[in-house]
This record gives sequence, C-alpha cells and structure tokens, in this order.
Amino acid sequence: MSELETIVATLGVEKSASLFHSILPLINIRRYELLECLHHQDWEGAAQYAHNLLATGHLLASKTILEQLMLIEKRDTSVIQDPAFLKRLESELAASIQQLTQYSQSIHTRL
Repeated sequence: MSELETIVATLGVEKSASLFHSILPLINIRRYELLECLHHQDWEGAAQYAHNLLATGHLLASKTILEQLMLIEKRDTSVIQDPAFLKRLESELAASIQQLTQYSQSIHTRL
C-alpha cells in the first residue's frame, strides 16, 4: 500500500480529498520558493523551504526527492549548487506533484 493509499485508508475518501485539495497549492508554492532560492544561491532560504517540504514528503512519494531535500536542508553546497542536481530536483518535484494531483483527482471520483 502506498503512502497515499494509507492516508485514504486512515482518513477516509472525503477527508483525504479535502486534505489533498488544500495541500497541493501549498506544495506548489513551496516548490517554487525552493527553486527560486536555489537559483539565487540563497542556501538559508532553500534550507527552510526544503524543511517545509520534508514535512509533506510522504505525499510526494519519492525517496529521491526526500534525499535531495535533506541535502538542501543540510546546505550541502558542494552538491546542491550543481546545475545537474537542480535539474533532477525540478524534474522529480514536477513528476511527484503531477502524480499527487492525478491521485487527488482520482479519489474525487470516489466521492
């Protein structure tokens, strides 16, 4: 059972749908803010947004993202300032948010 399925099993379909509906905009805002900080080499700000995203990490359903966020939170600049790291992070976040959005839409059909 995935993390998302566990949430639905625990909260029920209606409460889960409400949770996903309310949390998705926040995750998108945090993603944007994190990427902006990284692009501007604001390591302190990036660490803060990474920490915030880690709190919802189980919703993102990606071990890779969790590892990347932990590197950012630790301010491991030898890794996180690499353009390839940033590109992978952007791709992983976009894919996970899309997956969460699709899952959220699919449980709306169960209401």
